[in-house]
Amino acid sequence: MRTRIRRGAAVALTVSALTFTAACGGSADKGGSDKAKTSEAPGKPAEKPAEAAAKPLTEAQMKAGVLAVADLPKGWADAPGTPSTDTYKADKPECQPLAGLLQQKITGATVGAEEDFVGGDGANQLTHQIMGFSGTGAADFMKPVITAADKCTSFSSDMEGTPMTLKVQKLDTPKQGEESVGVRLSMDLGGAMEFAANIVLVRQGAGVSRVVYVPGSADAAKNVNDIAQRAGDKFVKAAQG
Repeated sequence: MRTRIRRGAAVALTVSALTFTAACGGSADKGGSDKAKTSEAPGKPAEKPAEAAAKPLTEAQMKAGVLAVADLPKGWADAPGTPSTDTYKADKPECQPLAGLLQQKITGATVGAEEDFVGGDGANQLTHQIMGFSGTGAADFMKPVITAADKCTSFSSDMEGTPMTLKVQKLDTPKQGEESVGVRLSMDLGGAMEFAANIVLVRQGAGVSRVVYVPGSADAAKNVNDIAQRAGDKFVKAAQG
C-alpha cells in the first residue's frame, strides 16, 4: 500500500502534534476399520473440512483485478506512492492481525498489482492491492483477521517510535467473494479531528483484494461501501477468470 497510511499519519502529526489467514487440504484417513471411523461420541458434530488449496492467481488475473481511475467516481486521480517497509506491532496479541494490515507487505503474499489514488482535491486517499498466496495461504491469512475484527476493540502501536492508539470498528461492508471483512482503524486527534483508515479485504480462491481508504471528511467516509463494492467486484471477476 506504499506510503498511504504513513502519509496520512504524517499529516495528522503535523496538524495536531499527535501521531497516527486453513490448514493443509489433507486427504481422508486411509485404512482403519469402519468401527474406528464411527467411534466418535454420540451427538458430536462433524468437523468442518479443511480448506482446500486453491489454484494460484496468474499475474494477468491480478493485474486485471486492480482498480483504475476509470473504475472510480469522478474526482479521483492516480497518485503513485513510494514502497514502504514499515511494520506495526500491536500491544495486544489478539489485535496483531489488524495491525499487520497497516503494512504494505503481508507475510507469505505476493503483491501482483497495486494502485494508489487521491480524490477530493487530495484530501481522500485510496490504495487497492491484489495479493496472491500459495496453497491455503489466502484462507489462512483471512481467518485470524476475521476473528480479530470481532474481538479487538482497540490497540496501541508506534510509528517510527511515536506511540499511537487506534480504535477498531468492524464495518458492515458488502459480502463479496468467498469471504470478506472490513475494519475501520481510527485515532482521535482532538476536537473534531480524526484519522481513519477503512480497510476492506475480499478473498477469492488463492487471492486477496485489500482496499485501504483514508477519507478526508465525514461526507467522504460515507463512500467506503461504494469503493469496496467496485474494488471487490472487479477483483472477484478477474480471479474467477
